[in-house]
Amino acid sequence: MLATHMDAERRYDLLRKASLRAIASQLDSARGLELRLIDQKALSKAGEWSLFPERKVDWEWSNYHDFRLRYPKRFELALWHRSQLASLSLGRPTYSATGLRLDFIEKNPRVEDIKVFQITLAAMNVYADTLGATELRIMNPINNEVKQYYERFGLTYISKGDYLVARI
Repeated sequence: MLATHMDAERRYDLLRKASLRAIASQLDSARGLELRLIDQKALSKAGEWSLFPERKVDWEWSNYHDFRLRYPKRFELALWHRSQLASLSLGRPTYSATGLRLDFIEKNPRVEDIKVFQITLAAMNVYADTLGATELRIMNPINNEVKQYYERFGLTYISKGDYLVARI
């Protein structure tokens, strides 16, 4: 890894952590929620999800390291609930840098009582603001039901690009 890439990784890591702390401070700490960056422990726990028959999507979280290497400005979130991994999310700025996109989000199929999308969207909003982005995008919703769910949060579907968007 080049020194300039390592420097960018360090700088944006600090911004990601600050964004997660800002959202965590707004959450009720009694709910047992922790917002962290994705690490090996989170990836290992997510690997166990493949054993759950109720799993709805099958993201390859093992590809995180490649994504991390390609996108030092990425958005990432490992949401924990009482020491159990509740969800993983991963995205990156748009090529024009005017937006922050969410490429992958997956909820632990055995965690029912946590609204992970709302927390992820709030964390994205803070990080996007830090980057100077003016919109959020949710890329490639997996089906119409999921698309309609996202639309309940004020996102508008753009069929030409297969994403949902909200101005911030």
